[in-house]
Amino acid sequence: MSERNDVPLRRLNIHFFKPFGESMRQEVAVARIVLGGWVFLSFGVPLLIFLFGLGDPSGLGASFLTRSRFLGFPLHYWLLAQGCTFGYVILCKLYCDLWDRRLRRPVPVPVNKRRR
Repeated sequence: MSERNDVPLRRLNIHFFKPFGESMRQEVAVARIVLGGWVFLSFGVPLLIFLFGLGDPSGLGASFLTRSRFLGFPLHYWLLAQGCTFGYVILCKLYCDLWDRRLRRPVPVPVNKRRR
């Protein structure tokens, strides 16, 4: 029993995959979008570069990404060294914009919690 009003305590099962309430659902939606972008930048771009190089008959991983140049650098290098870094900065900006939009949107109050 709890100290307050002799009401038994109940354990709530709330986590990232089972948010409780509209506000928490919005927070989790923002986090999922940002995590999805992070996964793509961290694992998707290197995986794509690797997969494009699999067709090289010499086995060295040459592809149009290694032959092309961007700002004087091989494109595959630029995508990993600079492109992903810029992508993370853009991801931070996206997070801030999504969070601000979430804060501006009013959260509906459940009917049983409204003042009478």
